[in-house]
Amino acid sequence: MAAAASAERGMPVPAGTTAVSFLCQQCSAPLRLHASLSAEELDAATLQSLTGMLARRVPRDPAAAAAPSLGEGEAGADVVYREIKSPVDEIGEQLAGAMPAGGAGSTHYHTTQVAQHLFNVMSGRAEIDHPLCEECTDTLLDQLDAENRDVEEECRKASEFLKIQDVAARAVTEGGSLGTAKQSLEALKKEEEELIARLKEVEKEQEELGLEEKRLEAESKKLDAEEKRYWKEYNEYQLELGDVLEENATVTQQYRLACRQLDKLKKTNVFNDVFHIWHDGHFGTINNFRLGRLPSVPVGWDEINAAWGQTVLLLHTMALRLGFKFARYRLVPYGSQSKLERLDDVSKELPLYGRDGIRMFWEPKFDQAMVAFLDCLQQFKDHVESKDVHFKLPYRIDKDKIGDSNGELSIRIQMNHEEVWTRALKFMLTNLKWCLAWVCKQMS
Repeated sequence: MAAAASAERGMPVPAGTTAVSFLCQQCSAPLRLHASLSAEELDAATLQSLTGMLARRVPRDPAAAAAPSLGEGEAGADVVYREIKSPVDEIGEQLAGAMPAGGAGSTHYHTTQVAQHLFNVMSGRAEIDHPLCEECTDTLLDQLDAENRDVEEECRKASEFLKIQDVAARAVTEGGSLGTAKQSLEALKKEEEELIARLKEVEKEQEELGLEEKRLEAESKKLDAEEKRYWKEYNEYQLELGDVLEENATVTQQYRLACRQLDKLKKTNVFNDVFHIWHDGHFGTINNFRLGRLPSVPVGWDEINAAWGQTVLLLHTMALRLGFKFARYRLVPYGSQSKLERLDDVSKELPLYGRDGIRMFWEPKFDQAMVAFLDCLQQFKDHVESKDVHFKLPYRIDKDKIGDSNGELSIRIQMNHEEVWTRALKFMLTNLKWCLAWVCKQMS
């Protein structure tokens, strides 16, 4: 802007500095004058051309235009004519005064003054202020083109309307008939009435449509409320569904775990876990309790009585499992003091336990109880064989004896050796284990 100020004061503009003297009147963008507006280019001929163009565009004063020339008055009349200068002449004089003396020099100040006068003249003769930048000029030209097209379209329509009026006027003139005009008037009135009736129908339809619109708006509001309630219920249902699905997944998982546990339990042999029959050297064992005794291994009677209690409990449990009842005796599992009862005389008990320090010769009931137990085992074996013809025990039982083809051993302790008695008890446990295996097979 310092360059512009210097130029306006007539000061020289430093080299390499862009001289900006004007702003676009639309977008306020700085403008740089074209070289054609410089003092060197605006010579007298150019100035005269510009003045002539403005003269053709700006009308003269009517009074001056109407004034006669010096040679048009009456001959000899003393008439004084005053020369009237038009605005164009004044502009030309101003532009000529703005030029540097003799047309020499290219002072920026004079160039600015000349351009300023030109822009003032253009702004005063049009509705648009000048100067304008190239972009604003293009925009203005587009706007003027659009207005020009609109005016041309209006002129075309007006011309068509005038043609129609002319045709109608010629028709009336050529017809020359008042009756025809009346008929036309009546037709026009009838058409007017029809149009008014149609207008009323349209207004009625519009009123009905207004009522229908109000009804639809009310129904729309109702539907919106129902939709809102639906989505609320839907969200609540989704929450409940999520809780149910989560609970169902938990129950399903628990069910699967229970099924796996049940399968595992089904595959588990309860009898084998509860009643483990095995051997320990010369002794047969049940749940690690040795049944029998040897002179070299004097097993205590507490262990022997516990083994007999487990043995009675096993046979009693298997009989209950098969729904079998013994014929002559009833097993009474009672731990280390288990016993048998005679069915024909309940008062007669046969104890299956002994006491330390007393030779069993003096207690024959212990022998009778062991023989009775062997009889119950034989009955159970017969019952199983009636269900499964392929079932056979490894050792046959004959009253108080048990053995194989190599010989039979007595299960009594009186008048018997401890080694023989221990082997007979081992044979008995072996038969009992075979019965247990068959029952487990039936259970699986």
